[in-house]
Parts: sequence; structure tokens; C-alpha cells
Amino acid sequence: MSYKKTRLIPGKHQTEEIQKEFIEKMLEEVEEAKSSEGRHVVLNFDPMHQTHNNENGYMWQKKGKGGTKQMKSNTGRRRINILGAIDMVTLDIVPFVTEENCHKETIKVFLSEVQKTYFKAKRITIFLDNARYQRNYEVQEYAKELGITLEFMPPYSPNLCLIERLWKFFKKKVIKNTYHETFEQFEEFILYFFSEENWKKMKSELETLLTLNFEII
Repeated sequence: MSYKKTRLIPGKHQTEEIQKEFIEKMLEEVEEAKSSEGRHVVLNFDPMHQTHNNENGYMWQKKGKGGTKQMKSNTGRRRINILGAIDMVTLDIVPFVTEENCHKETIKVFLSEVQKTYFKAKRITIFLDNARYQRNYEVQEYAKELGITLEFMPPYSPNLCLIERLWKFFKKKVIKNTYHETFEQFEEFILYFFSEENWKKMKSELETLLTLNFEII
């Protein structure tokens, strides 16, 4: 036995059979994309809403009274919404950073960015969750106009969302135990995280983290 923190899982997660069927379907799309030489692109999409504030994280500290390191925090009154889609073959990212809330119009703008990025592709498939603004009728019709196929994941299945791992990695690099004094500095750091220069530096870490192995819960 060991004394450790419990782990939260969705209370309404899908059956093992449903999860396995979805994984099989998703991996079939990925394999097809691998052999298509760029004609078919498979993406995993999910927005992240990040408040301008520091988040506590584990770090080595001195033992005893007064050994705990103090970290500065912000008001947390402003936040940045990051809409991201990761290519499940190349691990390239399509990021869209905005202060606007996520709604149908924001999603439509993001879909346009995806289409511009992969304008040479004959097929674009995006796996995404069931958020209301993503299942919106106008969003689905607009995706069809752009030639994008939206494949909705089983409800309550964050374990099947590849980009969720990227968001945890993002927090570790940008948010945990890190103080950004002004909102402008915070935004600048986020934009640098997604820059082509930085993405190349992180590629080896991402290849280890973003493998196509999915846990069944």
C-alpha cells in the first residue's frame, strides 16, 4: 500500500466496448491519413480556457517549518481561450488564441483557420467532444461547406482525447509555479509556446507524450 492522491474519472464514462470501438475507428482514420501523403488529414480538437494566474505545482523544497516556497499570484480576472487542433500523424498544431468566449462563431473562425492551413488536403477529419457550441447546427453545416468532417467522440471520454495530454504539458511549461506579472506577458508567453521555433524544440518530448495509446476506463 502507498498513501497517494486519488484520481478523478468521469462518473458517466462509456462502456469498454464503446470506447474500444471508437479507438479502432479513430486509428483506422489515422492509418489511412499516414498512407495518403498529406491528402487526408486527421486532427484532434479541443479548446482550453486558461486564466491569467499562477497554479501551484510540485517542486523540490526544503523540509521543515518555513521551507515551503511562496509563489506570487494574479487576480485571475482575465483569461485566454486557446482553440487547438493537433495533427494525429505529424503532431503539428493549429492554434487559435483569443480572449473571446467559445461560441459557434469562434468555432467557425477556427475551422476556417484549419481549412487555410490544410488547403492542399482532399479530406480533413476532426475528432472533437460534444460541447454544445461544437455540435451547433450552423457549425456542422459550415464544416461541410469547408470540406471538413466532424467526428464526435463518445460523451464523458477525456481519456480518448489526444490533445488533453498536450494541455497538461502546456500547463506544466507555462502555468505551474510560473508568475506572469502582466496579462500581456502572459499572452506573449503563450504565443511563444505555440511558435514554430519552440514547437521544434519540444518535438521529441511531444512524440513521447502524444503516442496513440489510449487508456480504457
